[in-house]
Amino acid sequence: MRLKPIESWEVSAARLAAEAFVVAVLCGAFLWPFRLYGFDLIDEGTQLAQIERVASGARPYVDFETGYTPLYFAFEAWLFDLGGGTIVAIRTFGVILQAVLVGGLFASVRAWAGPQLASAVAALFVAFFLPVSLRTGAPFNIPYPGWLAAPAALAVQVMVSRVSARRIRRRDLVLFASGALAGVAFSVKPNSGLLVLAGAALALSPSWSPRRPLDRLLSAALRLGAVVATAVLLAPGFGYGYAIALLVPVALAAWRTAPAFEDGDAALRQLGALAAGFVVVVGTWLVPLARRIGTEGVLRQVLLLDGSVVDAYLLAFEPPALPTVALALGAVVAWTVRGRGRLLPFVLVTTGVVVALLGGALGARLAAENVLLWLGPIVLVLGLIDGAALARWPRERAALAFLAVYSLQLFPRPDSIHVAMGGAPLALGAALVWRRYERAWREATGGPGAVAWAALFAALVLAVGRAAPAWIPRVSEGAETLALGARAPVEVVARHTSHYDRAAKLVTEVGARSRPGEAVFGFPDIAGIGFLAARPQPYYYLYFVPGRPGRAGEARAIARLEEVAPPVAITCPPHVEAFSEAPAYFARLGDHLRGAYAPAAEVEGCIVHLRR
Repeated sequence: MRLKPIESWEVSAARLAAEAFVVAVLCGAFLWPFRLYGFDLIDEGTQLAQIERVASGARPYVDFETGYTPLYFAFEAWLFDLGGGTIVAIRTFGVILQAVLVGGLFASVRAWAGPQLASAVAALFVAFFLPVSLRTGAPFNIPYPGWLAAPAALAVQVMVSRVSARRIRRRDLVLFASGALAGVAFSVKPNSGLLVLAGAALALSPSWSPRRPLDRLLSAALRLGAVVATAVLLAPGFGYGYAIALLVPVALAAWRTAPAFEDGDAALRQLGALAAGFVVVVGTWLVPLARRIGTEGVLRQVLLLDGSVVDAYLLAFEPPALPTVALALGAVVAWTVRGRGRLLPFVLVTTGVVVALLGGALGARLAAENVLLWLGPIVLVLGLIDGAALARWPRERAALAFLAVYSLQLFPRPDSIHVAMGGAPLALGAALVWRRYERAWREATGGPGAVAWAALFAALVLAVGRAAPAWIPRVSEGAETLALGARAPVEVVARHTSHYDRAAKLVTEVGARSRPGEAVFGFPDIAGIGFLAARPQPYYYLYFVPGRPGRAGEARAIARLEEVAPPVAITCPPHVEAFSEAPAYFARLGDHLRGAYAPAAEVEGCIVHLRR
C-alpha cells in the first residue's frame, strides 16, 4: 500500500537551502564569541595531546591508546597543522560544524513540519544542546568525535525515513549513500557509526513486503536482534533507568517496524545497498589497520569489546527529577486526551510552564540537563506507542525507529555531553511527535493554527532565557587572553580568569623546569598541561582511569617512563569522578614516581616533580 500525508510542508530545494543558510549564519554568529573561549584541561587537553602526537607522526592504537579511529585523528591533525600548531583552526571548524548542523536540523524540520516549528527547534537546540558558560567555556568547541558523527547521523535519519516511506526515487543510491555516511561516522567514532547503521536497518523494515517470506524472516531477525543486542549491551550496568530509557524504546521500535508495504522493496536489496556503502568507506582504513594490529586488536581496541570502557566509565542513568516527572506526566495526559476537545493545548502549555518554574526553583542548569536526558525516552514512548498514527505517518515511524537505536550511544555514560552529541536526531524526533499531536488536535477540533506561533514564541523565550546570561556579558565585557601558551590563545572574561590560574601556573612551571623538546609526564588526567607547554608526551597511555589501562598496561607505562626518563612529572588530584580511584589503583606507578622523582613545587594541590 502507498500512504500519503494529510498535510505537506514541502518547499523548493532552493528556498529550503536559502533558509537553512540564513539559520546557519545566525547560529555561527551566536557561537563565534565563544570560538576561543575557555579550555577544558581534561577531555579537551587529552584529545589535543593525542592530536598533536598524530600531527608529529604517531599512529593511533600503535603508538598510543585511544578509543577513536584514524580518520578522526587524521582530520584533526590536519586542522592542527592548518592552524599553525594551535587550536585556532580546530576551534574555528567547531563553530562552522555546529552552524552547519543547526542549519541541517532546521531544514529537516522545515520540510517536515513547517517554518515555525523548525525555527523553534533550531533556537532550543542552540540554547540547550550547545550551552555556553562564562566560567568554563563551551563543550561545542571541544574536538569530540561525536560532533563529527552528528551531521552524518541526522542525514541518515532523514534519508532512510524518506526511503522507508517510499518518498524518494533512486532508493538504492540513497541507501548506498546512507551506508557511506554511517561508515564516515564509524571512522570517527565506532559506536556511533554502528548505531547509525543499525538504526537505518531497523527504520527500513516497514518498507518491506509481508508477502515475501525472506522479507518477513529478515525483518523478524533484525527486530528481535535489536532487542536482544540492546539487552546484552546494557547488561553490565542494567538497572531500571537504562531499562526504561533505552531498552523500552528499542523494544517499541522493534514492535512497530514490521513489514507494511505489500509492494515494498526487497529487504535483501536494501540491506545490501546500505552495507555496501558502509564497507566501501570503512574498508579503506580498517583492513590495513587489521593487518597491523591483528583481528584481536581490532576487536579490543577499535570495537572496545574487552569491556574496559564499560568498567572504567559506567554511570547509572540518572533518575528523573521533578521537572522531568512533570514533563512525563504531561506527555501521558496529552496522549490520553489526544484529539478530544481543546484540552491538549492547555495540557502542553501548562506542562511547559510547570517544567520551567520547577527548573528555575531547582537550579536551571541541572534541571535542564535532566530534562534533556529523559527527553528522548519520553519522545520515543509517546511517539511509538500509537500504532494507528504510525501507520499514517511512515516517515515519522522510521525516524523514531532510527532514534531509538541511535540513543544507545548514551551507554555507558548518560551525561549531558553525550545527550548533546546525539541531540540533532532527538530534536527532529521531538519535533515530529509534537507536530503529530498538534495536528491531531486541529483535525479533531478545527482549532486554529496559532499553536505553532505560540510554540515558537515560547521556544524563543526559553532559548533567550537560557543563552542570554552567558552570551550578553561575553559580548559586552570583552575578554582577557590567558597565559596558557602559544598553542591555546584562550580568552575568558576578567571575572573568571582565576578559574584557570592553576593551569597557567603549571604551564609556567613546566616551561621553566624543562627545555623545548624534553618530555613531560602527567598523572592521572592532565596531559593537557604537556600540550599547552608544547612538551612531548611520547607514551602509550596519556590518561589513567582505573582498569584502563589494566595491570599489564600499568607495567607498560612504568617501562616506558624508565625508557623516556622525562625530566619533569606532574601529579594532580583527580579532577573528575572516573579518575577518583586512580592513585590507589595505580599504586605501583605512584611508587615509581616517588622513587625516581623529587617534589620541586606545589601548585594548588598539584606537585611538580624533577627527576632525581
